[in-house]
Amino acid sequence: MKKNNSLNPVVVLGAGINGLGIIRSFEKTPIPVIAMSWYKDYGMSSRFCTYEICPNPLQEELLIDFLVEYGEKSEQKIILFATSDLFLMPVIKYKERLTEKFIIPVCDWSKLSPLIEKEFLYSFADKHDIPSPKTIIVKNIADFDGIADKMMFPLIIKPSVNITFSQQLGEKAFIISDKKSLEELIKKIAATDLCKDGIVVQEYIPGEVTDLYTITSYANKNSEIIGYSIGHKIRQYPPQTGTIVSGKIEHVEEIYTNADKLIKAGGFYGISNIEFKRDARDNSYKLMEINPRTGVWNSSALACGVNLPLMAYRDALGEKVEKEFNKEAKLVWLILPLDFYYALWGYKIKGYPEASISFRQWLRSLKGKKVEATFKWNDFIPFFKGLLLKFR
Repeated sequence: MKKNNSLNPVVVLGAGINGLGIIRSFEKTPIPVIAMSWYKDYGMSSRFCTYEICPNPLQEELLIDFLVEYGEKSEQKIILFATSDLFLMPVIKYKERLTEKFIIPVCDWSKLSPLIEKEFLYSFADKHDIPSPKTIIVKNIADFDGIADKMMFPLIIKPSVNITFSQQLGEKAFIISDKKSLEELIKKIAATDLCKDGIVVQEYIPGEVTDLYTITSYANKNSEIIGYSIGHKIRQYPPQTGTIVSGKIEHVEEIYTNADKLIKAGGFYGISNIEFKRDARDNSYKLMEINPRTGVWNSSALACGVNLPLMAYRDALGEKVEKEFNKEAKLVWLILPLDFYYALWGYKIKGYPEASISFRQWLRSLKGKKVEATFKWNDFIPFFKGLLLKFR
């Protein structure tokens, strides 16, 4: 559809798979979409957007200066979506500077911090009767003393706020099975500055990757969820603590109920994805984390007929937005090249042979209606550019 430059434009910060999902949410509208990143990511090649190269978000003030200058060129206020914590943090930090020319459909830091900083999240969840695993927050290396005696192995070690954790330690999280492994990881952490932001030490819930569920939703300014989809992972990389490469949409009422309770109690507004893990020991769904932005598989909601970015856009402009739910939807979402590669060869090559499966097992795991994360017949260039980036 031809874009109408008299309408409020959309700026998407980040143009990987997450940003591409947002870009395509406006495919059937005349709303102009501009993708921005500090390098030319594959989502920028979508025919449904134009693009701009912006400063690296680690250079916060340069990024904000760039956005302010860009906003001054627009006659209309711009609706701004951040697709990663790297972009979200400076946008929230400098929100007041941006509000003259931008509408940012997410609540202020005072509402966000108790939800995204795991130091507060689990006590907040406990206060509101939302199940979560036993957790200790480490603020300095000395706090690790005695943890092995206070908690049951295995443990999962992850950041309270995920900005540079994986960059400094090489993984998003670590599963620790014994005291010796814990001591080795503590030595690595001691050589970094990660403790200042908080390190989460949490009892690991046993189970499979298919026990990891995510609810992706949009909540209006009254903290009412008016659109959502729920699904569980099929595979991720790395296989225990990684990023999704395939998943299945499947409604679970208990997850919706607890997410709704969390969002209302926290006064949250905006798009979020909240992760729960099914604990087979008591058949409960325990809260793992909340991200106050779209996630990697946000396009799965769109495939179910629930257009969360468009809902956020219309709500931000004061338009009437109807609720969009599809509890009956069942489909498999996958990044086909990555899922195929990891399942059959990649896990073995990367040192996880136990996660590798046969071709027949791979096909069976994807049974049902399928949607590919990046391929579209009318917008196929991002798929092939993504392949070049991933396998070059």
